[in-house]
Amino acid sequence: MRESWGRRVASVVVVALLCGAAGMAFDGVFPLAALPPVVAVAAVAPGVLAMLRLPLWGAIPVSVLAWLVAVSATIFRAEAWLGFVPSPAAVRAALLGVRDAGGRLLTTILPAAPDSRAIVLVSFLVWAATFAGCELALRTRAVMLPAVAALPVLAVAVVLGVAGAGSVVPYAAVFAGLALLLALVRTSRSAGTLALGVPLLACLVLGAVVAAPVLPMAERPYDVRRLVEQPPPQPIRGVSALDQVSAWLQNPQRELFTVRTASEANLRLAVLDTFDGVTWTSNAGFVPTGGRVPGQEGERDTVEQHFTVQRLPGPWLPAADRPLLAKGPGIVVDPATGMLASTQAREGLTYQVTSGIRQYSTAELREATPADDPAARRLPDGPDGRTPPQRARLGQIARRATAGARSPTQQAAKLAAYLRKLAKNDVNAPPGHGYRSVEFFLTESKRGTTEQFAASFALLARSIGLPSRIVVGFRPGAAEGGLRQVRAGDVLAWAEIEFKGIGWVPFYPTPSRTRSGGGGDVVEGAPKQAREIEQAINSDSAQPKPTQKPTTRPTPTATPRPGTGTGLVVWAVVPAAVLVVYLLGVGLVPPIRRWRRRRASSPAARVVGAWRQTVTRLRGAGIPVASGALTAGEVASVAETALGPAAREPLTALADLANLATFGGAPMDQADADLSWRHFGEIDTLVRRRVGTLRRLGHRLSPRSLLG
Repeated sequence: MRESWGRRVASVVVVALLCGAAGMAFDGVFPLAALPPVVAVAAVAPGVLAMLRLPLWGAIPVSVLAWLVAVSATIFRAEAWLGFVPSPAAVRAALLGVRDAGGRLLTTILPAAPDSRAIVLVSFLVWAATFAGCELALRTRAVMLPAVAALPVLAVAVVLGVAGAGSVVPYAAVFAGLALLLALVRTSRSAGTLALGVPLLACLVLGAVVAAPVLPMAERPYDVRRLVEQPPPQPIRGVSALDQVSAWLQNPQRELFTVRTASEANLRLAVLDTFDGVTWTSNAGFVPTGGRVPGQEGERDTVEQHFTVQRLPGPWLPAADRPLLAKGPGIVVDPATGMLASTQAREGLTYQVTSGIRQYSTAELREATPADDPAARRLPDGPDGRTPPQRARLGQIARRATAGARSPTQQAAKLAAYLRKLAKNDVNAPPGHGYRSVEFFLTESKRGTTEQFAASFALLARSIGLPSRIVVGFRPGAAEGGLRQVRAGDVLAWAEIEFKGIGWVPFYPTPSRTRSGGGGDVVEGAPKQAREIEQAINSDSAQPKPTQKPTTRPTPTATPRPGTGTGLVVWAVVPAAVLVVYLLGVGLVPPIRRWRRRRASSPAARVVGAWRQTVTRLRGAGIPVASGALTAGEVASVAETALGPAAREPLTALADLANLATFGGAPMDQADADLSWRHFGEIDTLVRRRVGTLRRLGHRLSPRSLLG
């Protein structure tokens, strides 16, 4: 009884570990640091309660009450009485949290925020699975049924975590290893078998964890988010960022925000991709994020930024180029453009951003082709539904400005250079960026702010078929130590053109305020890389040679998928994984086979099993015996010749018992089975004395040891 109870206790421990491993598979859905305390409580507490052996009708309500206390004391402390006693508000928040967590996580950029209350779903699933698994382990003799209770937890983690940054493969490997350990615990009849199996299972799990992520089958499964209707985009309230440019320029010393960074990259605030004939607006759809900003193209240099908002209006938050990570209160992100905003934007707000600064080469831009994006090429009709006369005029100006261009990128570069030489950068110019304002700027006033230069470039580009949009942002500001003060006068607007396989490439059509118009072509706010590339493209007077195309153009897929760049690793790891699995096989199969033979269903079968185990042992020692070609007596005679006279008695007696069990039809009892295995032990001792260790090890590592 004591042994049975000990096995059941061990089963409860393994079930708790199994459910804990399934809960940790939510890595990627939630930050890894947020999971251990939640998973530990949800996996340990139900196991402890199960050991009380309460009647099932009492165990269920006790477990539910204990779970409510646990989540009230951890996740919903604000609603709980005394910080841990479940109140109606805490109970309601917990139940609604479990109900709504799935939908919330499917519409959030993963991982969720560290303080997200949706983590109550993990607590509930792990707790329920541990409770069910432990009760099954204590109340039934089923071998694998307690492990089945944890499968739904792992399944939910896989479904919700497909879009996350983590990988569920290592946790699945640990889960499988613990399931096998549970089977070993519930079926082993000796401590020796358990002691042998545990380290071998640990090696198996370790090999699977190392090898699985780089195997071809480790690709991400189907993302169910495609089937979920995403919530409507959060509206961006307030004045358009482009409409504020002129006002900011009139109050240039107004302090908008500070940024601590080592980078001198421009800071983008808003991306405007929709034009209605009068104004540019953003079609961004913002979704919550716990930090990660998905989607990026091309090689990027990462930079860190720490922002403090001062008098920056509106919900938009500045960041360099394409944010990769953003941490701060209430941050939401547009996955398409990388725009950041905050539902809690206010003076004094601080947040941190890790951005990827895109690196372009002259070669890839020289050969780039415009992306197929009709929305980014659209020039709409006027409010009255008529075709604005300015559209034809814009086309004529654009074709004249780009005459002689040999590629789409050269067209864009020529447009930027044309505008910088055409007009003067005047901060006192009237605002406006509709059809009429742009036409007046290009043909009459030829004076404008960065607003008119960027809007003119975007419309001229669209008139010749280049997909374009406008970005409003800021120059990095004056630096004092590592801190940069960005003021209203640092505002800058530029345009971007979308190229196939490259993405959105910035162009800077605004001339310097001190050297603008026909007297020069000095760019306002353009990074050094952009100036060098534009100059190289504009000075390129010859078509690239066809033979250079395969060597100069980079692979269009800028960001490799996980595993595509690890060919050498796969070739190294896969054989190593196969070797580990093989070694585990030759280490596990023989003792398991011996264990099964010794614990066969009947005494006669156990006798026959002892004889077969003896033949296997002799053959492994290099003695030429084969149970299919020789009789039992002949096998005993051959083995006696090899092992010496001391082997005669156990060999002869065991051969006789095997013949009686197989052919004689004589009844066998447990004493005969025990005697047979004692004879095997004597023969095994003689084999170890006569046969060298290296020879026995060679047989153990041979594939024949797997066949018995």
